[in-house]
Amino acid sequence: MSKFLPNASNTLYEKVPTEVNTTSVQINYNHVEDLSSSELLSLLVKKTPLPKGKDAFSGVHIIAPPLVVEDDTAEASIASLVADTSCSLPRVVHRLSSQAAPTVSSAMVEYETIFAIGEKLLLEGADRATLVVFVGWEDEERGGGDFYAALIGMLPFRGLTVALLTQRTKYNDLLNYNSPSGVFHINAGDSARMGMFPIKAVFGPLADKTVKKKIGTWHNINTSKFINHKDQESHPTTPIPFKIGGLTLPMMTHNGSYNNSLSALSDMLSSHYDAGYFPIVSSGETCDALGYGSDVLEALKQPYGYYFTHKSGESYKCWTNYGTKELFRQISLANSLKLTPVILAVGGGVNGNCIGLIAAMTGADLVEIPTTPMHFNDATTSAKKAFSLVKECKILSKNILGAFYIPKLVFCISETFLTLSSANAHATVGEACKTMNMLGVANSGVGASDYSNILGAKEFASDFTKIVKNVGGFDTLLSFINDSKVQSMKAEIINIGREIRDIKSGCPTINCGVSGTTMASLQSIASLAPTGSSSGSLDEEDGVSEFNGNAGFSPSTAKLTHKDTATLDALVHQRRELMTQFRANYYSLGDDKVTKIKNFLTTINKEIVSAKAMFLAYSDPFEKYRALLFEYAHTLGHGVEAYANLCYYRAEERGIEIPPEAVKLHGQCVGMAVQWAGAMSNDLGVLTGDGFKLHQCFVYLFNRFGGFDFAPLRALFDSLGVTREEFVEGVLAVVRRDNKRGYCACSDPSKSVDQLVTQRPGKMLRSDDENAELRYLVEVDEEWQSNVLKRAWDCEFDNIADINDAGELDFVRSEGKGELVSSSEEVGEFLWEAVNGLYMGGEVA
Repeated sequence: MSKFLPNASNTLYEKVPTEVNTTSVQINYNHVEDLSSSELLSLLVKKTPLPKGKDAFSGVHIIAPPLVVEDDTAEASIASLVADTSCSLPRVVHRLSSQAAPTVSSAMVEYETIFAIGEKLLLEGADRATLVVFVGWEDEERGGGDFYAALIGMLPFRGLTVALLTQRTKYNDLLNYNSPSGVFHINAGDSARMGMFPIKAVFGPLADKTVKKKIGTWHNINTSKFINHKDQESHPTTPIPFKIGGLTLPMMTHNGSYNNSLSALSDMLSSHYDAGYFPIVSSGETCDALGYGSDVLEALKQPYGYYFTHKSGESYKCWTNYGTKELFRQISLANSLKLTPVILAVGGGVNGNCIGLIAAMTGADLVEIPTTPMHFNDATTSAKKAFSLVKECKILSKNILGAFYIPKLVFCISETFLTLSSANAHATVGEACKTMNMLGVANSGVGASDYSNILGAKEFASDFTKIVKNVGGFDTLLSFINDSKVQSMKAEIINIGREIRDIKSGCPTINCGVSGTTMASLQSIASLAPTGSSSGSLDEEDGVSEFNGNAGFSPSTAKLTHKDTATLDALVHQRRELMTQFRANYYSLGDDKVTKIKNFLTTINKEIVSAKAMFLAYSDPFEKYRALLFEYAHTLGHGVEAYANLCYYRAEERGIEIPPEAVKLHGQCVGMAVQWAGAMSNDLGVLTGDGFKLHQCFVYLFNRFGGFDFAPLRALFDSLGVTREEFVEGVLAVVRRDNKRGYCACSDPSKSVDQLVTQRPGKMLRSDDENAELRYLVEVDEEWQSNVLKRAWDCEFDNIADINDAGELDFVRSEGKGELVSSSEEVGEFLWEAVNGLYMGGEVA
């Protein structure tokens, strides 16, 4: 039971727990007399706990061993499970590939096997109420493939219910699973998982037994040295309070110089890992070109390390882009050296989500270093780490394969925000507009009533709409980003970064990401040999036998000409000099403009982080219930994002230029979908008058630079020959796989689930269905969604908020922005006062 701070109210909103509720994980081992019993499936269904909120399983997916195993007992069990007539549930059988046979201990084979089955589960109809039965085989030394049950089970929908049918003759640790390669681990006692464990019941020949494991103590990285300290000139920092599942996650922005920020990060990590650690820095293409990833790795000054780069973008948010033989070799090397592998996600939210899932699968520590506000205030404040379901660059479903895993530190270097793109900045406010519309003024009496069902909400509740009062800082930031000189300097830096990448690509040593950037430093450590070994190290197929130095490179393949070495060092120096000039150009804006930008970023980060903490701190850390509210405007948002990314791919194939303004990032798509959700509410008659107008105004306020206009996308679609009907159907195809489906049953196939605002910003429409209401979901007709998409196609929502000469809120068409009467700051102040007026006056008719 949770303990609470004293309060004068009986509402959950007021009750603030003083300790973490989940302190252990428990699982039952159930004796099965006959593993080929004719009623085997009925037994498993009866004794496996149901998913919360479900009164029955919807179906059964059976995962069978590779045929090459030739295990008669396992095959008899599968036959019985399929033939059991005492159970009426539909069944699907998935067979592990022959690569997963027990004689193989390759991390890449394990990885590919895990995701191949994970994808099949989704594509062949598994939903949140599915029971997954994993049938193990006889192999005492390697556990009969039982580890696959845990790794596969945790991925679809970020966790299905798994029943493990095992042949093991000893219990061993039923709450801890390791792959034969030693690379993949899932331990229920790992505090970063917050008690989430996919295997819910185990069945086999041994006697009944209940196993309970205490969750380990949460050891986050101590940031106190850089909070309220004396040297604010060198290390000015802004900590942001945040909790998830009752655990404190340190979040800090370093507002000092870039180099001092890196120094502070290195200091904190070295203090935490006093016995040393093995840093693995992950960056996408842009951050790599800007030098952020390699700068972080060099600044950490560890004798071992690895630099992992990958393709960027939502179409590459897939397992094939993030799992490589070399990456797994480095993790294996870290384990063999008995050094903690620490994965540092340097970049945007996609990178953080995806490499964070690799950390969750391997048990590595995770540190996130966001270079975009969206990564900082949105992605890092969720325990969800996930890949999308992507086939041939087509996103079938967003964030559907993942796990829950929290970082030990979120450390933001504020000067990296200077290289944001216009799309990045708009994506940030798009998500913020969603939050402002769904939570409003949550620290008011009305707000407390709206969210009286959120445990401990009072601790983090705020007037989230105050973000609009800093719109002037947003406009100033966009003016800086869009300045031709700034864009030219950034392009030059990125081009140099690409040259550096091209040179490195000819040298496996540097590609491995050894700490340091000069060849002299690389060659001086090439003779170092890792000490110790591990039974879990990769076999020769994965190349461990070639390890002969720091970061696992082989000196025989580490060759650059002296000319290339000199060129590389010169380019790295040139890039750093240009970055210094770039930052100086920003500060030359003057104190007033720099302060405006800083206040905007500080406010939006603090308020969005607080909004997430309001739900995740105590009420719903796994975002399966009340916190699913943060999916507001994501149903159609994910759909248009996926379809747009497919069209970007098609355009590249055909050699059609994609204008920058046509590139819509996740948060921009959410921002556009906020307008569409508001229009649906208006069509239904549940959001009208001032309430509707203020709802729409949030996005229109931030649209003076056109970041939420549909017209650029429409022009791209036209150039590709995409019709309105194709666009609508393309979006709805993704909606039909939306990850909110399955939480509640729709009355017929033409229905969908969504979330809608009613009456005013900050008040959500509720459902009569208990499972739906728990998640603020309501049933909607697909026709409603189709209609607003058609209106978006006609650019109906391409507007800018203004205050006209009569002092009234007005929406001006984007193409008529020259006719605007008021400044964005005046409109922002008007919007804030109007929304707060609704809260002071009570409900809106």
